[in-house]
Amino acid sequence: MKKGRFLLLALGAFGMVCLMQGAALAGFGFGGDDTGKSGLDLNRGYDINTVTTMSGKVTTLPRQIEKEHVVIEIRSGHDPVSICVGPHAYWEAKGVLIKLNDELSVKGAIAQGQDGKTYLLAQKLMNKTTGTQVELRNEKGMPSWSGRNMNAAGSGRTDGGMRNQGGGMMRGGGGGMMRR
Repeated sequence: MKKGRFLLLALGAFGMVCLMQGAALAGFGFGGDDTGKSGLDLNRGYDINTVTTMSGKVTTLPRQIEKEHVVIEIRSGHDPVSICVGPHAYWEAKGVLIKLNDELSVKGAIAQGQDGKTYLLAQKLMNKTTGTQVELRNEKGMPSWSGRNMNAAGSGRTDGGMRNQGGGMMRGGGGGMMRR
């Protein structure tokens, strides 16, 4: 009887460790929380080495997927491509109207998701049907909705907003401690 309890307890403990492993790794930047069914990091997963331009007709209207990112599906040739255009709030603020069968031209980084789908993390999107154009990332792939680019865009600065203004405890070899 005691042997059966020990085995049950050991299996239960092992199961808990397996379940908790993902949460523990996420805290250290491994397996972050920006991935979902696609397995892609839609904020920081832009690879400038895979940049391409695709054109196609809209087959599904903009919709939210993992972590509130908006995706528009187009058909490029015979293959469907999911165009990732940023967080829902950012996309709504841009006010770009997309309708079914609109012809889009999109520049961005192409990626294969773990779900087997092809994704394009959009940098620039042009609706050829309406003539509307929107820039979603800079040339290095930094999203326009990130804090750094929002500061730069809002202040007219090109150096990343507050990032290069100086100050802070670590500037000039401060060593991390404040001195009196």
